[in-house]
Amino acid sequence: MKRFFILFAALFISMLSFAQNLDDVKQIKKQGGMIVNIETNEELSDNELKQIFDEDLYSTYIRGKNQRIVSIRFWASTAACAVSSITSWVVAGLLAKDCYNNHNHSSDFESGSFCSGNAVLAWQLIGGSFAFATVVLAVPSTILTISSCKSMNYAVDNYNSKSSDLTLNFGATNNGIGFTLKF
Repeated sequence: MKRFFILFAALFISMLSFAQNLDDVKQIKKQGGMIVNIETNEELSDNELKQIFDEDLYSTYIRGKNQRIVSIRFWASTAACAVSSITSWVVAGLLAKDCYNNHNHSSDFESGSFCSGNAVLAWQLIGGSFAFATVVLAVPSTILTISSCKSMNYAVDNYNSKSSDLTLNFGATNNGIGFTLKF
């Protein structure tokens, strides 16, 4: 009987000593659109986050990550339209200045392919349409960016508030079967 208790105690102690995973993430933060471990400052992969998040938090994180990816594409399109708009207006201004300087200093343009009022007006309209597209694309870009930040911050804050709770569980771990104390 004495041997049974010694053997049981040794088995119990060995299970407890290897049950807690030393690599458990205790606190996380969002940094530059990615989620990192506060202690090691290393980026956590999606697989690691899937292991530490519950199903709802993981789906919230994935939704926020996808919105961030889409918002980056929208911001790139917004920037391209803004640059195109500015370029069109600069071309229209240079064209008007060149036509004015090279044609008797009058505001009336000669009928030519480049020195007509229609060419300057066309470049101004192109610039205006790109400016309108810039504003139209900036709205969903902003909405997606804000929504992405909210989703990812919610997942991080919710995980950190849950991970600060003291929990004792019994079950399978990465190193065997035993009690896990998470705090």
